Amino acid sequence: MSRDNIEHNGNSEALNSPFSRIYLLPQTEQILNCAMGLKNPIDIDALKKAFSNSIMLKHPRFCSLMVKDRKGVDRWKKTHVNIDDHVIIHPEVGEKDQETELNAYLADISVSTPLSKNKPLWEIHVLKGMNCVVLRVHHALGDGASLMSMLSACFGKKGVDNNHNNNVSKDDNNHAIKKRMKNWKEKSIWGFIKTLWFTIVFGLRLLGKVLWVKDMESVISGGQGVELWPRVLVTAKFKLDDFKFVKMAIPFATVNDVLLGLISAGLSKYIEVKYPTAMLQALKVTGVVVVNLRKNSAFQALTMHLVSYGGNADLQVMVAKDIIHDPQFLANCFQESLAEMKNYITVNQKKEQISIFGDQNIIK
Repeated sequence: MSRDNIEHNGNSEALNSPFSRIYLLPQTEQILNCAMGLKNPIDIDALKKAFSNSIMLKHPRFCSLMVKDRKGVDRWKKTHVNIDDHVIIHPEVGEKDQETELNAYLADISVSTPLSKNKPLWEIHVLKGMNCVVLRVHHALGDGASLMSMLSACFGKKGVDNNHNNNVSKDDNNHAIKKRMKNWKEKSIWGFIKTLWFTIVFGLRLLGKVLWVKDMESVISGGQGVELWPRVLVTAKFKLDDFKFVKMAIPFATVNDVLLGLISAGLSKYIEVKYPTAMLQALKVTGVVVVNLRKNSAFQALTMHLVSYGGNADLQVMVAKDIIHDPQFLANCFQESLAEMKNYITVNQKKEQISIFGDQNIIK
């Protein structure tokens, strides 16, 4: 979402970046929905004023329309922003608890409410009954990290010094880099050979996946137009420390590896319970695909997004309810999978401690 990606000409227009073009295609169009719960009752006028005076509306893309020039090329064009056109108020509240009601609302607007191209591609939905604000932003305007940074800059607490945390993070990163460089020097030739080999192997596998190979149809694969089918959104809740605990027990593992592991285990557990005969077949699912340009994508029936904050990690699981009929059970499967990983590691660590203690007694 850098200003450098926008080059204004005399008509106040600008070519959009390659990623913006991808996210504007009908096959890969995405809208980010950011829900924010508030402590105090929402003052609509104050909310409009805060957004109007924020740096968000000083960014070119948040005050530009997507238009086509005479050659049919998409371009950003500056326009006047009327904040009243972007703030949508929803006073109603259902009978369910707030989290369930909010998830239902987010699932509904994700497939039924596209952003209007007659105004800049963002909206603010105010759910007064739930004391919640949902910021809807087209992915062409920026990615999740840059948008969260922008929100923090707009509405974060003033006078809070984050330099200490930044310095700690930088020190940790520098330590990790130095450790990797040391390992590289110690295993220079053999390490280089292995790196080169695995780069070629995984590069060829990726090329084959993009050009020819595709996942087999399974009980959780969607059909034609599945991206428009009705959705259900549930939340699987974790502790970030549990992710780190499992990561530390596995050499060279990352939090992403742990996440993929629990997703794989959770999906297997769900299918084993709901469709026992399906597990007799080899089930292969492709994950972590940033952009899928193949014509027929059979796995849009399931979308997941992990959000971490304050030591917690919430996995938002959105499913096509006609394909995955019990999404709450699927979320429970994910939670149980991480708990089983943690329990397995804890048990093995205790066994190792007991074994070491026994060996020491024998030596004495």
